[in-house]
Amino acid sequence: MSGRPPTILIALTLALAVTALWWQLSEHRARLAVAGRASAEARLAALEDSLRSSARTPPRVARGPGGRDEVILADLARHPELIPFPGLEGGTMRFHAPECKMIAPGWAYGYFEDGHIAGRGVFEYKVGRSGEIRWTRIAAKLD
Repeated sequence: MSGRPPTILIALTLALAVTALWWQLSEHRARLAVAGRASAEARLAALEDSLRSSARTPPRVARGPGGRDEVILADLARHPELIPFPGLEGGTMRFHAPECKMIAPGWAYGYFEDGHIAGRGVFEYKVGRSGEIRWTRIAAKLD
């Protein structure tokens, strides 16, 4: 023998290497699919929550000091669809009421996070004749 490995040994080594790479690629694709599904389920849950809250009787905006702001900020918290960023690692972006503030009549500042990342935004609101509150995102960014 000349010291070269037999052809069958080289073929087996290549077959094992290809199988290992294929296995890693399959595992990577499976992880991406699971993450995509979790993200889609989180978005669906947020939309279902939003639909449930909008299907209820719209909140009446209280007249008087303090009461009006609390109702408006509570309504903002029920609208996570205003947040333009997806959550990370299966988290769902939500407003955190203690951090949200009224800026001026018709304008609110919203702080949101999913437990991994956080952000903030400026939102315009309009109160309809029957007391329903409609929101428009003006600007939002991640911290």
